[in-house]
Amino acid sequence: MSNTDKKVTIYDIAKGANVSPGTVSRYINGVGNSRGDTNLRIEEAIKKLNYVPKRAARALKSGKRNLICLAYPESDNPFFFELVSKAEGEVKKAGYSMMISHTHGVPSEELKVLALTKEGFMDGLFLINFNYTEEHFEAFKQVGCPLVLSSLCISPYGGNESDNFDYIGIDVFTALHMTTRHLIDMGHKCIAYIGGSKDICVFRERYEGYCSALLQSGLHVDERYCFIGGYDERAGYTAAARIALMDGRPTAICTASDVIAIGAMKALRERNVRVPEDIAVIGLDNIDFDSALTPPLSSAKMRQDEIGKCAIEFLFRRLQGDDEKPKKIIYQPELVIRESSNYQR
Repeated sequence: MSNTDKKVTIYDIAKGANVSPGTVSRYINGVGNSRGDTNLRIEEAIKKLNYVPKRAARALKSGKRNLICLAYPESDNPFFFELVSKAEGEVKKAGYSMMISHTHGVPSEELKVLALTKEGFMDGLFLINFNYTEEHFEAFKQVGCPLVLSSLCISPYGGNESDNFDYIGIDVFTALHMTTRHLIDMGHKCIAYIGGSKDICVFRERYEGYCSALLQSGLHVDERYCFIGGYDERAGYTAAARIALMDGRPTAICTASDVIAIGAMKALRERNVRVPEDIAVIGLDNIDFDSALTPPLSSAKMRQDEIGKCAIEFLFRRLQGDDEKPKKIIYQPELVIRESSNYQR
């Protein structure tokens, strides 16, 4: 029985030709310039395995779409505004256009975008995803253009020789460790935490950073003060409303994002709980209007602009024929102290 492109992947071609999966992907899509003997080995492997590229992918060998796609989960989260703006600016400088896909973190939507890469609709894809599945990794193996991934955390993924994608992240463990440590340094011993599900890597790393800072300071992690689940403004509001009514309530709240912190401060304000005098609050992301809040919100800078710029640079390097091993870059956060937490107990 003959093989088809549904059964044979670029990984099989790469193994047969003794080249990287990225080299095979670029050859099939007509991007970059490989040596003649490399092309010959790929052609021979394709023939031997009866691999049939998609019609649109073959068409790309004669020209590009000049289109980069950025797919990300939260269209209403201000964290992404600066990242998207910077990425789009880099794309336009190169004479390309950028397509935006709001996946809302739904795996089926992300898989649809990955499937489009095989149909020649884009020249490169920057995908931000919080929770990869086995289906995602199967789709990565068959992607039809240069791919950059991010979970906006350290992540166990990326940087492996067998990967056919580059990875960009941010050290959110350190980010939460430093924000929690700041509250401890301000004299707080009972610090609540509000964040997303520990089943998702980007939020698990944040929670672990919070716990690490407490334990290193000889403080106890009290699950009564840890509100795990939602990661939007409503989650912050709901959790802080409960905290405000607690007997022996925490004197500080460490949150996994600025939007959570904004919801928390709103709930405290409505209950006449002063920030930071009664309860200090610190966020994460350092979004543009943190300094305009009342009081201005302490946070950790997550280098959104640098992540956006780096992702597009990676894509264009691959489009220009860069055949180096997969890259993994993890940015470091920076603590930004403002009035919401700058009150010594």
